[in-house]
Amino acid sequence: MNEFHRLARTTVKYTLIITVVFAALWALLPSLKSIFAGLTIGSAVSLYFAVSASKQTEMAADVALRNVKKRPSAVMMFRMVMILGAVLVVQALEPRIGYVSLPGLLIGFFVYQLVILAGFLYNKIKTS
Repeated sequence: MNEFHRLARTTVKYTLIITVVFAALWALLPSLKSIFAGLTIGSAVSLYFAVSASKQTEMAADVALRNVKKRPSAVMMFRMVMILGAVLVVQALEPRIGYVSLPGLLIGFFVYQLVILAGFLYNKIKTS
């Protein structure tokens, strides 16, 4: 397995672990329920972003290395629709699941990027 596949798998794995931890904390800490609800929903969307980004980078590598012609997609637009959809679903489900913290939701959207940053810093310290 090459370096890219290893990096993509570990990024998706750690994003999934963080999402599960947020969901467990949502269930276990009723006093912070709204914050962890937002973090869980946002990090679930972020997990989708991690999987999507790894597949897109793999397609770009195929185009670059093997001259495979694949049609590019409108990924940025779809990601914006996913974020808007998550916010709308949270607002629609508010009577059922209670108040969901919007700042928690927005922070949850960046879990994938934070996992990449943490992995970069870990590798930088490890090689130094």
